[in-house]
Amino acid sequence: MIALLISDQEYLTKTYQDLKDLIGKFLKQKGYEIEMTELREKDLTFCRGCFGCWIKKPGECIINDGMALINRRVMNSDAVIYLSPIIFGQFSSTIKNVIDRGLPNMLPFFEKRPDGSTMHPPRYDTYPSQIIIGYGDDISDEDKQLFIDITKKHRRSIEVLIYQEPKEKTIEALNKLELGRVGGLL
Repeated sequence: MIALLISDQEYLTKTYQDLKDLIGKFLKQKGYEIEMTELREKDLTFCRGCFGCWIKKPGECIINDGMALINRRVMNSDAVIYLSPIIFGQFSSTIKNVIDRGLPNMLPFFEKRPDGSTMHPPRYDTYPSQIIIGYGDDISDEDKQLFIDITKKHRRSIEVLIYQEPKEKTIEALNKLELGRVGGLL
């Protein structure tokens, strides 16, 4: 089993390091092989909205940067865990870019959700389970809730956790989650 950790390298705080170590230890105990991708904003170009990933090269971004490899690694993983600082109640711009650039893994059509919003349908039968863990020092309750709400709106099947002391709370929350491939929702 493979777990891919994707993190924002521009926020390498002690809290981040503690979280990364905790997640690594947790995954190893669960029998996962861990692949790590630490990114900076300059590592990836932002999505152009050109739809080349749907028209010119279906399933693959046409921008020649590391995102094609990241998308392949995501789809070949059993679980993907994003480690993101919480910035004004949202994930970092680097993590947002990675999530946006995952567009080739979806089809270019629209489905209507029960709440009336739209979403692209899945391209594949299964996807890795996805978890995003927000972290930071002195995060307000409002920012924590905003982080959860915004993240849940972006993905139907993503689990959202907030890393906080004591560390056992995060491990307890992770133990309640099913890690592994999930059927066709992203």
